[in-house]
Amino acid sequence: MDVAHEVFCADSRAALAETGRAGARERCILLISAMNRAAGLDPFEIGDVWAKLSYLRPSVTPPAVASRDRTVAAMRRLMNADAARRPDAEPGWAERVAAFEEAGHRLRRLAADGRLTRGLRAILAHHAIFAFNRAGVSADEQAATAWLGRHVAFADEEAADVSSRTSTSPDSNLTRMETTVTLVTDPAELREALVTRLIDSGHLRTPDVIAAFRNTERHLFLPGVDLQAAYVDDAVPIKHDETGEMISCISAPSIIATQLEQLGAKPGHKILEAGAATGYNAHLLGQLVAPGGHVWTVDVDQDLVDGAQKNLAQAGAPNVAVVLGDGAAGLPEHAPFDRIQFTVGAGDVPLRILGQLAPDGRLVIPMRIRGSISRSFAFERDGRTWKAVSCEMATFVPLRKGVCDDIYTLVHMAGEGNVRLETFSEQDVDREAMRTVLDQPQAKVYSGVKFRQGDPWQWLYLYLAACCPTACPACPGLVLASPRTSAGAPWPRSTATPWPT
Repeated sequence: MDVAHEVFCADSRAALAETGRAGARERCILLISAMNRAAGLDPFEIGDVWAKLSYLRPSVTPPAVASRDRTVAAMRRLMNADAARRPDAEPGWAERVAAFEEAGHRLRRLAADGRLTRGLRAILAHHAIFAFNRAGVSADEQAATAWLGRHVAFADEEAADVSSRTSTSPDSNLTRMETTVTLVTDPAELREALVTRLIDSGHLRTPDVIAAFRNTERHLFLPGVDLQAAYVDDAVPIKHDETGEMISCISAPSIIATQLEQLGAKPGHKILEAGAATGYNAHLLGQLVAPGGHVWTVDVDQDLVDGAQKNLAQAGAPNVAVVLGDGAAGLPEHAPFDRIQFTVGAGDVPLRILGQLAPDGRLVIPMRIRGSISRSFAFERDGRTWKAVSCEMATFVPLRKGVCDDIYTLVHMAGEGNVRLETFSEQDVDREAMRTVLDQPQAKVYSGVKFRQGDPWQWLYLYLAACCPTACPACPGLVLASPRTSAGAPWPRSTATPWPT
């Protein structure tokens, strides 16, 4: 956040002054490319930054072949040009280039020191969005540009033309790119593009689940939501409480796909879903169990039940029933179930549910591990015990209004800044003492855990949650939105910070 703040201060005055002027997008490409190179990325890593940006922007239809070569060539020149050598630049341009390059250098050092809690390329993608937004570049133009950047990096026929070296050509200019990438408004095309992305990312694997995604119109379950937003891989909030906290949402498509792959629903199965939300997941389940199967989806709020029923009726789901009730209590009158799926989070397995599963049934439920990270588990019976047959990263809105009400307590931190900690009932922590911890001197205690640079953080979280006797259960999630983001790693300071060795 410190890096983002400094770039914002260095870039905003000129960016705002130029809002509406021709060439805003091209200037952003030069600045973003300078930052990516300064961060030490190779051409394919730079392509991944553009790919990550594209996932956060509307889907687009690629330009026709006739104009594609010209457009991609223009993008390639901008991505590889020396931004500092831009001719006839306006006053302050050199300082803007230097600020973006310094940001890239600093992010590279933070990544090398293991001090980033997210991937370097994901952070660079958000810096790129911030730059485009400051310059007044629309989301549609950002999406088109991201497509071009990815195409420059990954198109086989152009791979040899991409270079990560700074160009010394003196004739680079800001000739407007003739981009003919157009916004997709056909829901079928948006849905197919989403399915393709989920297959490529490995979230969708089995033919039946892929077919269910292709045949379910997600936008019908999000009335009033922008069509493009309905097919972005992100959660969409649908209900908040009186304080503004989100209490229900439709999960990101990648998370939904992950859970359905874990569930393994088959034709003829009886399925209980806890957490109806908009009915989208239940509609997918209804297709997976047809013919002969049935789905009961449960929610605790009448307005959500009514909305899900309306959406399912419009989409057509004769084998899905929406019920008002407590998902953690289940529906014993319809048991046994072949599969039970929770699309809401829990601190533990609701015991009543286990008795409602068929002997060879499977339960999929997102749970926290000792008050720390959340993962979606798939459980099956193993004799007189239960075993986890699958475990995937996932975080869900918690259970509420029932026998397993997943209560969490907010700890508002003392001092300046907008910082809060979320603590859960199973965490044995001194919440009052936590209020002042950010204003105390930092202390590092090394655990001796070796962590290879570049490895996903999720496995480190899982290791610490399973092995540390006191640290991770006392590690609530941090939500930081202030200059005091030096709070450090997402685990307690009393825990050894296992920097890469």
